[in-house]
Amino acid sequence: MSGRRVPAFPGGARPRSLMAALFAMSVLVAGCAGSEGSSNGGDPSNPPGSSGHYPVTVRNCGREVTFEKAPSRVYLGFQSAAELFFGLGLGDRAIAQIKPMDTPLPDQAADFDRVPDKSPDAYVPVGKEEMFGLRPDMLFAYVNSEYGGPEQLSPGLATVDELQSIGAQVYALVCPDDNPVQTAFTYRAIAELGVIFDVEDRATEVIDGMKARVAEVQKRVAGRGQVPVFYYYGGEGPIMTGTRDAFANEVIGLAGGVNVFGNTEGGRRGFQSVSQEQVAATNPAAFLIGASPNSDQDVTAKTDYLYRMFPEMRASKDKRFALTYDTANTPGWRFVDTVEDLARTLHPDAFADTAPTTSPTTPSGGK
Repeated sequence: MSGRRVPAFPGGARPRSLMAALFAMSVLVAGCAGSEGSSNGGDPSNPPGSSGHYPVTVRNCGREVTFEKAPSRVYLGFQSAAELFFGLGLGDRAIAQIKPMDTPLPDQAADFDRVPDKSPDAYVPVGKEEMFGLRPDMLFAYVNSEYGGPEQLSPGLATVDELQSIGAQVYALVCPDDNPVQTAFTYRAIAELGVIFDVEDRATEVIDGMKARVAEVQKRVAGRGQVPVFYYYGGEGPIMTGTRDAFANEVIGLAGGVNVFGNTEGGRRGFQSVSQEQVAATNPAAFLIGASPNSDQDVTAKTDYLYRMFPEMRASKDKRFALTYDTANTPGWRFVDTVEDLARTLHPDAFADTAPTTSPTTPSGGK
């Protein structure tokens, strides 16, 4: 059975006309079946094909993945993936998750509390034997290092073939060859989860909301000039930053800034080690600092280092910075918060008529 296919589109985005058609189809199915898949994923007990929606096929990381019905025993990967899953109202279908590294968002706290943490740390799931014991029918991964390959970054994890042998499909938010990592991957995953779980109406609503917020930021900063930004991930020599291939590079651009290392080719996922001398040769007007939003000590240590090491920089003199962190510095639920917060830091006059964003990315000490 070939199933219904979702074609892949450049940048991961699907045309609005297709999204509208999928939405219309979900409404038609609701009228005929009497109960459309709702924001909580519908009734897992419904037999395959009862709504006429299944089977469906999506293309992910070079593979065609077919679902005969909506998965009901899902293992969730790194927190960015879990937040997208919960944000679509699918929490009742999760049986386990990789340990979250950041405080859950308030409206997702109940899901994070209810779904057991099954992992040795915030980046790696349980090993193959324990994974098999959980009997998942889907792994919603963040990256391939969570399913053992194809780069075998984490030996001992169940691979795609091994998971398929127990009836579990694998869908990843970011694929091995995805470079640079882009904000569009968020929209791609949400749209395809909408198809997989028959919640396209909710997926469309979420995508439209995110895009509207980003568009509002860009409307406000348009014509104001790009502000030079140094993205500081960590380290004191060498220093880790993001290049043109980093996710942060696109976020900086969306916020009305320009990455001072944006013309540099990066390593894996766009991260690159640079010397203090290379950083000193730039003159950013603001810092984007990767720091834990749950640790004032981490934020203070990193800002103090930058101010002390580069006192002549405009960003240091003005003490001008915004924050990001691992679950916001990835495709996922939170990246728009970083875009909004950074844009306020770079172009405060453009947001004088609006209240500050109240989110974990809002810097406690920045301007």
